[in-house]
This record gives sequence, C-alpha cells and structure tokens, in this order.
Amino acid sequence: MLDPRANTSKNRMTAPHPREMVHQLAERFAGRSPGPEPLTERVPVRHYTDQAHFQLEREKLFLQRPVILCHETQLPAPGDVLAQDWLGIPLVTVRDKDGSIHSYLNVCRHRGMRLVPPGASRLRAFICPYHQWTYGLDGNLRNVPRAECFQAPEQERLGLVAVPTAIRNGLVWIQATPDSDMDIDGHLAGLGADFDYFRLGDFNYCQQSVRTVAANWKLIQDAFLDGYHVTRLHKGTVGPFFPDALAGSEFIGDHLRNGVARNEIEEAVDVAPDQLGDLRRYVTFSYTTFPNAVLVFQPDYTSIIALFPQAPDSTVFVHTMLTPEVPSTPEQRDHFQRSFQLIDEGVFAAEDLFVAEGSQQGLLAGANADLTFGALEEAAVHFHRRLAQVLKTA
Repeated sequence: MLDPRANTSKNRMTAPHPREMVHQLAERFAGRSPGPEPLTERVPVRHYTDQAHFQLEREKLFLQRPVILCHETQLPAPGDVLAQDWLGIPLVTVRDKDGSIHSYLNVCRHRGMRLVPPGASRLRAFICPYHQWTYGLDGNLRNVPRAECFQAPEQERLGLVAVPTAIRNGLVWIQATPDSDMDIDGHLAGLGADFDYFRLGDFNYCQQSVRTVAANWKLIQDAFLDGYHVTRLHKGTVGPFFPDALAGSEFIGDHLRNGVARNEIEEAVDVAPDQLGDLRRYVTFSYTTFPNAVLVFQPDYTSIIALFPQAPDSTVFVHTMLTPEVPSTPEQRDHFQRSFQLIDEGVFAAEDLFVAEGSQQGLLAGANADLTFGALEEAAVHFHRRLAQVLKTA
C-alpha cells in the first residue's frame, strides 16, 4: 500500500522503474500476487463545495506551487505568446528573441490594462491598447509615448512583472506568485526520470481543447485516479481494452505514477522486466503531477490534462494532445484527429466529465456528508490524504 508519509524528494531515489509496475500487474493477472487490501476512506463533501476550502486550495496549491501550463512546442518561434487567465489572474507566456520562455503578469505597468487578449498569437512586442506603452519580449519597458509628460517614467522599474517559469522534459511550469522562489527540481522529486524514459521532451504539440466543467476540480481528478470505473463507465468506448480494475500506483515525491493494465498484460506474464520492450503495450501509464495535472501515455500519443479551478463548482479543463512527430500527411492528420476526438469528446467529455458534473449536483442535494472510497480507488485515497497534509485539514 502507498505511504503518503514517504512523500519526500529522497523517496524518488528508491522508486522502482515503470517496468516493475508492469511486472507486478502481470503477477496479479496471473494470480500469483494479491490485489490491494480492503479499505474504506471518507472525504468530506465540504472539501468539494465549501468556498473557504476552495480559497485555501487556490492559495496553497495553485498560486504557491509549480503547475504545468503547456508544452514548449506550443511556443515554437520567437514572439509566440500564450495568454490565459486559468489561474484566476491574467498571465502571458512568451518565447523571446533568444529562444527562452518567460511568463509575466499580463498587465500594463501604466494603468493596469490587459496587454494581450486570451489565446495564442505571435507578436514583435507587447503594446498596450490603452496608451501604447510598449514592452519588449523580454518584459522590459521600451517606449512611453509623450514621455516628457511624466516626471520620471523609471523605465527599468516599470518592466512587466515576471512570474517564475521553468522548462523540464518539454513541459512549461509556472508558479503564479511573482517574486516567489520556484524549486522546480525539488518539486519534481526525480519524476523527470520517468518522463525521460517515455521521451516526453521529444513529443510535439498537435491539438488542444479548453472547456469549463461545472464541477469541483477534485471530482475530475478523482476520475483519473480510479481504475475501478474503467470497464464500467467506459464500457462502450475504451473499457473493452482493459481487464477489470487491474491497476497500481506509486508515489514519486508528491506525485503519483498510476498504471492501468491493458488486455495485453497477459503477454507480459513470465517475461523478465528488462525484456518487455515498449511498456505502453501492456499498461496505460498516467502521472498525476501534484496537484492538478495528469499526463496519460497512450500507445501512440500523450495527453496532458490540466485542471484550473475557477470556483468550488467550476473548473477549466485543458486537454492537450502531443504526438511523437508533427503529423505531415493527410493520413496522419486524420488518424490523430480521430484519436483526439474519441478520447476528448467520446471518453473525457461524454463520460469522465459527465460523471464529475453529475456528482457535483449530487453533492448539493445533501444526501451525503462524505464521499466513500475503497481499495480499488486507492490512488484517489492517497491523493486526498496528501492534500489534507499540505492544506492541514481533516
């Protein structure tokens, strides 16, 4: 069983290779290893509905910790910009002329006007639409129209306010509190070794969907930490590709490595772990990067799901598809478009998000004081235990 008390960066030094999880699941499939021991865990409904609890999560988890924003191939060229308000404040991320990626508060230092509308664009400079104060891609104030009208424009002091930003394994991480110290490597706690194994940094941005879901962000996260529902909720889509509830989880720092066995796990029985080849054939691996993102390594593409809570009952759900190569032929583009539509609309939206919204409505009915989790939802249990530790709640 997972031990959330062992969530330290040192813990990664002893975390097994992903192939060991394949081996363990193959042993369980063969009946030579037991499944999880029975347990019952209850999470208070107020953790999903209470405004004060939501504010605590936003402050402690989403503004003071690194979160995944995007993949660096979404900003391939100098001047490429991504502006968004997903964390509740206007932010803009840009690749500068030297090829480095930076993030800033998307706010003019003159009168506070938003510089760039939400979305992706390509710019030569940031020009405020209000009075045309102009900033370079490096955030420095470059031009103040009629500067003689100001006693001291203080151009060095009035550059854009920077937000800590780092790139690891192709992922762009930000910490939304300006002037804070972001220890990205301490936060990852060695998780990059797994991402290197799956060659995440070699993938390329393909397509993305952004939708607002009428549910608490943790109800969505719970669905991605639950092997119990796969063959039930998804019985008409992806469920037939998986045996029933054959899954495992392991901590890497605060993060969770999750594996759900595919039907091909039968082929891994009695195969030495170092002879397994491509592990994605046997197990769908997903990584819950604490607190709000999930990376799913499908057999021929990778999904990044990032959750940005807007209110106790509202979450921005960002789903990004990464492919090993940029699709270059009509056949490749059609294949990945159909794959994206199947998983994004047919599975995530129509099934996982459907039950998240339905559960949110159920919570408001007052039937339950707590939600109940069992052994086949073990990963969700330990996720909530870790949340309680960080937030110091019960």
